[in-house]
Amino acid sequence: MDDFKQDNVKLLVLELKKGNEKAFQFLYERYHVKLYHYIFQYVKSVHATEELVQEVFIKIWLKREKLNEKKDFTSLLFVMTRNMIYDFLRKAALMDSLRKTYSEFKIIKHNETSDDIQTKEYERFLDIIIKELPVQKQRIYILSRREGKNNQEIAEILGISSKTVKNNLWETLKIIKEQLQPLLEFKIPLVTLLLEVL
Repeated sequence: MDDFKQDNVKLLVLELKKGNEKAFQFLYERYHVKLYHYIFQYVKSVHATEELVQEVFIKIWLKREKLNEKKDFTSLLFVMTRNMIYDFLRKAALMDSLRKTYSEFKIIKHNETSDDIQTKEYERFLDIIIKELPVQKQRIYILSRREGKNNQEIAEILGISSKTVKNNLWETLKIIKEQLQPLLEFKIPLVTLLLEVL
């Protein structure tokens, strides 16, 4: 990458830190194909590769305010990607009773129904966002949406008022929608579904 292009990337990262969606789009368009080819050579699955590319850019968007425009963005991107590949392959190796190779894992994934795959994608996508929330909002959301407790039960468990629970849930759903909205432009699967569910 020449100096001119490197300076452009720094400017885009600076704009991204401010929440500039166009800067995010430019960075996505610039790097997503390179990331795709890099990931695919390790995971050997189109579906898994697409998921990991999406996850990298979701994390970039969620952590945009912490980015350092003075550091090399390309290196950051590929370090994040490499770590996700390692994590993905480690989890893949544990699946299906730790049998032979990842190719067997692909066969299992292929035999899953569309609904099974969509549900797993939805859960992983949402987990990324929830983990970025303040601890209290995380706990309230999990108790409400995953454990099925009502506002009064959550209030008693956490020692807070029912109104505080209600307000935190409302703020959490608002945060999730705001974080997902820009990603609609890049046609990342399940974002539309997620917004409808919320």
